[in-house]
Amino acid sequence: MLIVQKFGGTSLADAASRELLVGKVKKARFAGDEVILVVSAMGRKGDPYATDTLLDLLNEFPGGADGLTKDLLASSGEIISACVIASLLNSRGIGAQPMTAYTAGIFAEGPFGDAAPGKIDADRIRAVLDAGFVPVVTGFQGADPAGNILTLGRGGSDTSAVAIGAALGADFVDIYKDVPGVAKADPRLVKDAPFMKFIDYGSMFRLANHGARVLHDKSALLAKSAGLRIRVRSTFDDGEGTLIGPAGESPMPDFLGLASSPVGEDRVRIVAVFNIGQGAGGIAKARETARAMGFEMTELGCSDPDAIAFLCAKSEAAMFAARMFEALEC
Repeated sequence: MLIVQKFGGTSLADAASRELLVGKVKKARFAGDEVILVVSAMGRKGDPYATDTLLDLLNEFPGGADGLTKDLLASSGEIISACVIASLLNSRGIGAQPMTAYTAGIFAEGPFGDAAPGKIDADRIRAVLDAGFVPVVTGFQGADPAGNILTLGRGGSDTSAVAIGAALGADFVDIYKDVPGVAKADPRLVKDAPFMKFIDYGSMFRLANHGARVLHDKSALLAKSAGLRIRVRSTFDDGEGTLIGPAGESPMPDFLGLASSPVGEDRVRIVAVFNIGQGAGGIAKARETARAMGFEMTELGCSDPDAIAFLCAKSEAAMFAARMFEALEC
């Protein structure tokens, strides 16, 4: 099989995590699989090479950096990761070659900061595979016809991995995270939220589009159009994770889950998402539950007819989400 393995920032943040990555690559190759790696920038904001840390370097020059400059700087984090991981694999006896979006033939189109993958010259990555090496490709970026780097939006390395998988006919794209799959709510807000074994492309897109950060929303649509199966798995265990595939492969529950996203520094948007056509009863129950809580919160407008959104204080978000989840999951 051909497998694309994508590793996010928290899976690359320290030496111990990077050794686990080596183990995943070794296991796949021992099973006879070809492996393409796609890497994000290492760590989170505050870590030396994280995307936000790099962009903060421009803050002292207000108005001095345009989109081209910001995207070029932002792309540096993935380039560092690709070089570090390729060097690590080579030191462990696994031949690897770092590749930027440009050298890998990954093109993009659209605005700086929120472009979409375009054509991919699959022969460039295939040549590295055929030479016996693991391509270690920078995620989150593509090149325009002039050779400028465009980034794909936050979480865009997921979309890079799916685009590469589609172009090379991969059997699976494995997205490695610091959680063991797709949960029905952010585990940081709902401690015991269960992880799903399966979710269809459309449901995954809707959860991600409403704020669930476990997968980039564009990647779910791209995978659907390519018929490419995604597995969201943990770097830190050997579980199967969550399979994302075609609708109808496994029945979906009426209540898909809670998505959440920050709004400014002190508020959180929480969205209850229901299966298409099954939202009416759940939305009514969500409203009733919210009223009964007595929280200071606001119902927001929502263009999705099978979802309902609330805005609450960050300090109350965990309690609000836990009680809402308990009411809707039962």
